Amino acid sequence: MQLPAGAVPEHWTIDRKAPAVKLPMPESGRVTASQGVQGSLADSPWLQSRNSVFQGQTCGTDRVDMVTGWGPMTLSLSQSRAVSSQWSSSVSIAAWKVSGTVGFSVTDTATNTETGSYAVPDGKFGTLEAYPLFDHFTFDVYDTSVGNRYVGGGDAFHPVGFCYNHWAN
Repeated sequence: MQLPAGAVPEHWTIDRKAPAVKLPMPESGRVTASQGVQGSLADSPWLQSRNSVFQGQTCGTDRVDMVTGWGPMTLSLSQSRAVSSQWSSSVSIAAWKVSGTVGFSVTDTATNTETGSYAVPDGKFGTLEAYPLFDHFTFDVYDTSVGNRYVGGGDAFHPVGFCYNHWAN
């Protein structure tokens, strides 16, 4: 589990409600238009996305909600948020090819509904924040016009829940 830079681990709670993603991979390792979401073909038709590897979960860095208050009290955050999938690649490749490799649409959003809470100690001022939680996948990109040569790679992030950061001063 990866937290944002500078995060204090004991201040974070992970809440995952989404089912784990199943990765369909064709036996040949090739991804065709029928296996993904047809998108822009601005990249070379010879490029293929392959070798999806689940890297674990990571908390996003964009806060989606926050509450504060004086203790003793319990802070609670209930949210239903649409969070976009995210992806990047070192090589220009069509999103549908990456989607077929990682097992989810890298251009869609997922809506998660969850609640987090934090009991603020007496006399302290508490904060509870929510951040998106992502399943992180890496993938490789190959050029089949030059003998299946590796030409780069990328990362894809699928929203599956929320991370909660809490503290009291």
